[in-house]
Amino acid sequence: MNKPYEHNHDNDARMKMLDESQSRCAFRQQTHAFYLLVQKVVKWHHDRNLIDGSCDKDQVLKLLQELGELSDSVCKNEDIKDDIGDMLVVMINICERNNLSLRDCLQVAYDDIKHRKGKMVDGIFVKKDD
Repeated sequence: MNKPYEHNHDNDARMKMLDESQSRCAFRQQTHAFYLLVQKVVKWHHDRNLIDGSCDKDQVLKLLQELGELSDSVCKNEDIKDDIGDMLVVMINICERNNLSLRDCLQVAYDDIKHRKGKMVDGIFVKKDD
């Protein structure tokens, strides 16, 4: 039996495992909530005929419009949450019409950059020429 002043490493290990388990559970819940939200956006697009009744070119133009709004908000030091959300809505449309998922696209992009070397120039990462 431990004395009150002794540190219980077994208890620390159990607490760490519990914290990790709770973190994984919270992450799964967030991931599931994000998935459900993406499905709502996909349904919204279908309900408005924005999948079959539009094309990638039109949606890319819409994405550029939303990027302009993001740029405007950044320049005016305004909240950008809605602008980023609007861009995600359009990207979800493009993903849906091309049978892609945001997750897969992000994974491909990450795999492309994860070992990239470069340097910061005026606040922008410039990749090293291969």
